This record gives sequence, C-alpha cells and structure tokens, in this order.
Amino acid sequence: MNRLIIWFGLIFIVICGFATNTPLNTSNTGIMFYFGGKKYCLSAQIRLSRNGFSQRGGVSKSSLDTLSNCYYTSSNYVEIIRQDDALSPNIGAALGFEFDETNGEYPYTPAHAVIQLKNFTWGGLEFSTTDSLNYTGVSDSISDDLFIAIDRYQNDTISGRFSGLLLSGAGGMSQMDSGYFKVKLYRKTIKP
Repeated sequence: MNRLIIWFGLIFIVICGFATNTPLNTSNTGIMFYFGGKKYCLSAQIRLSRNGFSQRGGVSKSSLDTLSNCYYTSSNYVEIIRQDDALSPNIGAALGFEFDETNGEYPYTPAHAVIQLKNFTWGGLEFSTTDSLNYTGVSDSISDDLFIAIDRYQNDTISGRFSGLLLSGAGGMSQMDSGYFKVKLYRKTIKP
C-alpha cells in the first residue's frame, strides 16, 4: 500500500513538472506567443455580429474571413489577424509579411515583416506618447526588431514562428517570445 502511494506521488510530481513547462501547442490554428510573461493563444477571427451576416459597413462574414487570412498574390504579401474573442476582444494581433509561394525553400525568412499587438481596452490615441498598451515590431532594411520564419506552406495553409522586440508609442519595449502561427490563407489578387 505504501509503495502504491509513493508511486502515485512520484507520477503526480512528474506530471505537474511537465504541465508547468509545456511549450505552445503547435497543432492549433491561429497566432500563439509569450508576451510580458504571459502566454497568448489568439484563434478568433474578426466578427461584427453573432449571426453570419451584418449590414454595418456592408461587410459580410466571408469578407471578414478573407481579411483575417489573406494572401495577396499580386504583391506577394500575407496578412493574418487574430484576437482572443471574435465579438468583444481584449487582445488582438496582426501579422504581415512578404511571401513568395514559388520559393520552395523552407524555412523562408521574409525581407519585410511587421506585427502589431493591440489592446482593445485602451481608449486613448493608439501609438501616442501616452500609449503603453499597444506594441509594434518591424523587420525591414532599416529595422530588425522582428524575426519571422515560414516553416511550411502547403494546400494554402501557412505555418511559421516569430519573436522580437516590440515598441510601444510611449517608448517602452517588451519581448515577444516563442511565437507560432498556423493559418489557412485565402487568395486575393489586389490589396485594398
């Protein structure tokens, strides 16, 4: 009986050790990352109403789906938007990067990439000198604050990883670590 209790205790300790140190689940779709010591799993797309159709601005559910997962083939650019809740989000992320599907070599590192982290609870002017809640990271010929690598593109589903140092309008910086994305893209020819 004592041996059985000891074995169950050891198994419980091992399981607790793994549970507190689990990496992000890369089988889910959306955008996942660590920011400010907290894990974020953003999988909700943009929605204007609970039903499938909304008249506000003439935007339909299908056009919002396209905006949330868009691959502009004429300009070789990908935009992915995800948030924590479809109708009343608190946190959202927009990831954009140049991508050439004919490249064929992975991991593919884009020459230009940008990520914006938006806190929807902020009521002030975004990216102003008082805004310490919204952050941006850029990778281009001038700035190299963001690392992004596309690991796979197959059947219009793209997946990759990212990390970087993001800046707020107030001048603060914060590290984004262990980022991962996996999204099915909708093709569009012209960027609006």
